[in-house]
Order: sequence, then structure tokens, then C-alpha cells
Amino acid sequence: MSDAIIEVNQLTKKFKSKEALRKVDLKINKGEIFGLIGQNGAGKSTLLKLIGGLMFPSSGEIHLFDHAMNANHPYFERMGLLIENAGLFPQYSAYKNLDFVAISYGMKDRKKHINELLKLVGLESSNRTKVNNFSMGMKQRLGIAVALLGSPDVLILDEPINGLDPQGISEVRKLILDLNKSGMTIIISSHILEELSKVATKYAILHHGEIVEISSKEELMLKCEERIEVEVDNAGLAVPILENDLHIMNYKVMDDQMIFVYDSRKESHQINTVLVERGISVHSITKHKQSLEQYFLNRTGSEGDIND
Repeated sequence: MSDAIIEVNQLTKKFKSKEALRKVDLKINKGEIFGLIGQNGAGKSTLLKLIGGLMFPSSGEIHLFDHAMNANHPYFERMGLLIENAGLFPQYSAYKNLDFVAISYGMKDRKKHINELLKLVGLESSNRTKVNNFSMGMKQRLGIAVALLGSPDVLILDEPINGLDPQGISEVRKLILDLNKSGMTIIISSHILEELSKVATKYAILHHGEIVEISSKEELMLKCEERIEVEVDNAGLAVPILENDLHIMNYKVMDDQMIFVYDSRKESHQINTVLVERGISVHSITKHKQSLEQYFLNRTGSEGDIND
């Protein structure tokens, strides 16, 4: 049995002559917050709809909870989805909106369940304010509550912070982290890697319908961390000099010739001078620093702003 509760293999989706997704492979494990990052039009929503059972692939396979999926499979019911919009009734309160959905589910003891959900998302059941008077953040939190009504194992959120002000973003971020602490697996898409990095534990970069990279949070942070990249003839001979002469302990040997130094107290010229004095040939020494946004743009070969 696979550790992954969601697995897609060679997933492809075509709309007439356009290929929205091309041979996508990924695995999502229980308890992860899986961040799907990509520009608008990269195929994020299409992938989430396929995983959630809202549309079906042109080719490839989807496995949920170690079972291969087909049309109308009951395992799709173990997923809560907020994709594009929640379909809220603006003329009614948050409680009434949830009550309509609960009735359609045939839910028993729905009053208790609705009140628990409203408390969870920070919308009091006693609040009779109509949804059309809600802030964007409140509407988004209510949309998440609608997605949670069926007590799903997996929550899928498509661009949940899009259009929110800083307070709304903070509220939704806190809610996502709280849900994950309770053991829920969450898939969240965004075109803002900087914000996604505050919640996600694993990332997939999607570009023009293809996965170009899958990284853990630790791997991604390491790639963007400030460092000095030192290329020498022999890394094995250079390491003792870094430790004994320069007192550098925070480093990583990448291969026989490349060393990454993560000691912010040292300057490139200091390292270069000492290595050369000790007879080490230094081929190059460069300071590396980039933001998460710059990293994303570099990986997708994009120019200009990520929101274009």
C-alpha cells in the first residue's frame, strides 16, 4: 500500500486542440499541506478539478486512498472543495447558507455541526449579517466552512487568498494551519509563492500544464537561502581550511568541487584569500541570494511580474 492518499500518474487533460495538462505525476501524503504554485493559466484549477472529481482526464490515472478512480466513485465524497467560488446565497446569513447545503446532504443533527463549523472559521452562529455585507475574507472563510460540511479527509482550495486584504489573508492562513494541525490534508493553489511558503509543507511548480519541480519546504528554503558558492579543485582539501582557519561550520559539500557556505559573518573575499594562501585553486566564488518569487520566475523561465 502506498503512503500517498492522492496519486496521479501521467495525467493529461485536453480541451479540443488545447492541452491544459500534460503527463502530470505527483503524490500527496496524509497530513501534508501541498502547495500548487503556477501563474494564471498554468493548469492549477484544471488539476484540482480532476483530483476533486469535477471533471475527468483525457488520459492518465488518479488514485485516491489507494483506489483507482472512475466516474461517480464514492471516494470523491471524502474531499471538500472550494474552487473558483463557493456559490453562496448573498441574501442569507452564514448559518442559513450552511443550513441549505446541510439539508441537501440529508445531514442529521445539522444544527450542532453547523455551529461547530461557524466557530471553527470564526463566524458566530448568532451573527445575522447577510453574506452580501461580508468582507472578502469572511466570504472565503464561509466558503471553506461549506467545503468542510461533509467532514472530508482532504480539503482542496483554489487560490483562497486571491483578492483578499492583508487581514483577510492572515485569517485564512490561520484557519488553514489550524485545520492541518487537526490532521487534515490540504491542497492549496496560488500564484504567490511568498504567501504559499507560510503554510505549505510541500510544493509543486506547474508551468504550461507540466510539473517542473516538486520540493519539500526545507528543500525550497535551502535553494533560496543566502549563501556563498565556492568552486575549487578539491572540496575535500578545502573543507578543513574552512573549518580550522575560517571557523566556518555551516556549509554543505555539493560535489567534488562545489561547496555552499551559509555563514553570513564571512565575506567572499575572506574565503577566497585564505583558500588561495593555503594552496587551494579557486575557480569561482559567488554570493547567491534570491527571493522565493525570483526563484519561481527562474524555474518557469518567466519575465516580469508573476501576476502578469
